[in-house]
Amino acid sequence: MQLSLISPEKVVFTGDVEMIVIPGAKGDFGVLDRHAPFMTMLRQGPVTLYQNGKPDQVFTITGGFCEVIPEGCVVLADSVENS
Repeated sequence: MQLSLISPEKVVFTGDVEMIVIPGAKGDFGVLDRHAPFMTMLRQGPVTLYQNGKPDQVFTITGGFCEVIPEGCVVLADSVENS
């Protein structure tokens, strides 16, 4: 699945991931390939990228928005730190 993690300053990550776990406004949620489309607000917390069934990279965001479409996911974060 294609993921784009974007802060106001730059594109922090773009590429293929197996799964992503994101801190939604009402709780964490996971996104896999061909997920049902939706859009949600995000809260502060870790964005965890998975490859081969294991956590691969973790970024910390301070909030923002997420759009999920069948082809992938776009996270527009207020700020991003590489954890």
